[in-house]
Amino acid sequence: MIDNHKLQQQESSEFNLSGVKCAGCVAKIQDCLLKVPDINYARVNLLDKTLLVEYKLHKNDQIVIDEISKLGFEASLEKITEKSINLWSSIVLPLVFGSLLMILGMLPNLMLNLQTSSGFLLGVLYAIMSLTVIISVGKHIITSGWLGLRTLNFNMHSLILLGVSSAWIYSSLVVVLSYLTNFQLIQHLYFESALIILGLINLGAYIEERAKHSTTEAIRGLMGLIPLQTTIIQNNQEVLIDSNLLRTDFIVKIRPGEQLPADGIIISGYGYLDESMLTGESLPILHSQDSSVIAGSINTSGSFLYRINQVGSNTVLAKIIQLVKNAQLTKPKLAKLADQVAKIFVPIILCIASISAGAWYFYASSNNVYHAIAIFMTVLLIACPCSVGLAIPVALMVGIGRGASRGILIQDASVLSYADKLDIIVLDKTGTITQGKPTVVNFEIADSESKEDILSILKSLEQYSEHHLARAIMNYAEHAKIVDVESFESITGFGIKGVIGNKKYAITSQAQAIKLAKTNTELLNDNSFSQVYLLREDIILARIEIMDPPKDDSPKAIDALYKRGIDVMMLTGDNYASAQECAKKVGITKIYATCTPSDKIAMIKQLQQQGKIVGFVGDGVNDAPSLVQANLGISMGGGTDIANQSAAIVLMKNSLSDVNYAIDLAKKINQNMRQNLFGAFIYNCCAVILATGILYPWWHILLNPVVASCVMSLSSITVIGNALRLRKV
Repeated sequence: MIDNHKLQQQESSEFNLSGVKCAGCVAKIQDCLLKVPDINYARVNLLDKTLLVEYKLHKNDQIVIDEISKLGFEASLEKITEKSINLWSSIVLPLVFGSLLMILGMLPNLMLNLQTSSGFLLGVLYAIMSLTVIISVGKHIITSGWLGLRTLNFNMHSLILLGVSSAWIYSSLVVVLSYLTNFQLIQHLYFESALIILGLINLGAYIEERAKHSTTEAIRGLMGLIPLQTTIIQNNQEVLIDSNLLRTDFIVKIRPGEQLPADGIIISGYGYLDESMLTGESLPILHSQDSSVIAGSINTSGSFLYRINQVGSNTVLAKIIQLVKNAQLTKPKLAKLADQVAKIFVPIILCIASISAGAWYFYASSNNVYHAIAIFMTVLLIACPCSVGLAIPVALMVGIGRGASRGILIQDASVLSYADKLDIIVLDKTGTITQGKPTVVNFEIADSESKEDILSILKSLEQYSEHHLARAIMNYAEHAKIVDVESFESITGFGIKGVIGNKKYAITSQAQAIKLAKTNTELLNDNSFSQVYLLREDIILARIEIMDPPKDDSPKAIDALYKRGIDVMMLTGDNYASAQECAKKVGITKIYATCTPSDKIAMIKQLQQQGKIVGFVGDGVNDAPSLVQANLGISMGGGTDIANQSAAIVLMKNSLSDVNYAIDLAKKINQNMRQNLFGAFIYNCCAVILATGILYPWWHILLNPVVASCVMSLSSITVIGNALRLRKV
């Protein structure tokens, strides 16, 4: 499993690649780089032709560029613009010229008689003209294919080069030998076939590139959310500048209909922001003074000024894009199978083509050389490793992109296969089932204590806490003064500790308070509210009761999980009465309360030992271990950074209903990957069997090389077309 947050912490570089055409190219690059001592990780994205490299100690970008160059590819830290396929010169020209030669060869008055001088000269002219067109329109195929053959790093172009060159060389030999010798060869020339094959291959590549462009639509949509220019306030004047020149602390003015170029905080005015491309939330959300706003949001109405606090790669939008890119590099189990197939595919096809050609040469009843060459070309041209290599990446690219556009961030595709097999979903309570906006509803203090002092202690300690309930206490103690805290410590599953004025204080749960308290135990109480206790040593100083109501969509979302046949369980650190009250409102029957993080992990392990596939949904710091332990960890986007980094899927909208959508999407991606991989594999196997002519003795089925090139292109286009269906999920 790839840990995306680890990738971000290591020294890494992203390269743009050129010349990478198929899964064989990808496998060669990755295998080569992993042999370099300084490189810890290397992964190629075939669709957007990028390479992510993680170094063990220090960056060494030049060695990566050099190693890739040795393989015949180009790598650069700068954007590489590959020459696109020209519709007229690369497709129309060879097809028209090849069709013209075919028509000429079929007309009785123009058929070549290679025994005559005029027929021989015309044949030589056909050879020269066809070779000129082949070199001009197939230069990239010839270069890439030859490098693959020379370095034994076979790729799709290696097969095409062998097929087309066989056609031209055989035809040229027929022209020369028929005129100069008595050696009898069937006078069938493949000059037109070589041209038509190249034209059809370029046509297939042209359609494939356009289809691939559609698969990256979601990512390009996210990248396009940043406006090119922005209005800033400088010396009390409005100034229009390029967005890439923005820096932190700049003041930006946003009018209705404008997009936000960076993250920041509103300092005056208000706006209704459409954040649907980032969170999936369909309705615009009101943001006013002191509200945090994120890059890429669209201001539907209102006008405001905001101060930038994050720009460039540090914005929420940039991190989302990077997470999605990283996720597309993760390897599901099916992808590993595809990689293994891709590595051996081309050598196997070369063997099959050679064996088939040999069999036809020795056993054909007539025209042995002609049939051997034809079969050799047909097998080479019909076998397309591209479709096998594209099967998984294209499904991931479209599916993960679709999820991102709906606020579902899939960070680790390697665990998506568990979505089909989930037996039970374990839910945290606070911030997951509930709104995560707790409020203090009751505050009890010991008789000997001052409310003002207690609130000051609570605020001073809680200011360092990331727990959801800390927000409620901070809001309640808003006007209390803050004092110095020494030796602050946050203990997962316990609470927080700190020293104030040489006295040790702790803020903890009811379960821990029962264990520790020896004085003022009358403050201990059991009710349906979440309870937090302030202790000085073993003395209870205060009890804070907090209410956090369930989200509006939680009952419906949980009912939908039950209807799927997935069991649901609640694990919470709250007291049993509070957990039971919440569970009753949302329809959960299995409850475990007063759980520490270790208790949650133990429960998940116990369920897994029973053979169950477990999903866990949480959002707090204390949920991070459980998110990692579960087969499928899902984090609510409004939670802590550590929870989001630990989860395989992050729900940006912070809605429990999106758990069902995430499961649906994961299932569809899995299904699509299986369809693509096994469909492409079966398709290629059947095509190769037909191409060998093994069925000819019974049904007289024998494919033409031109037909083979059409069938080859169709396989990749079919895989991409199937993946594009995920855009409608």
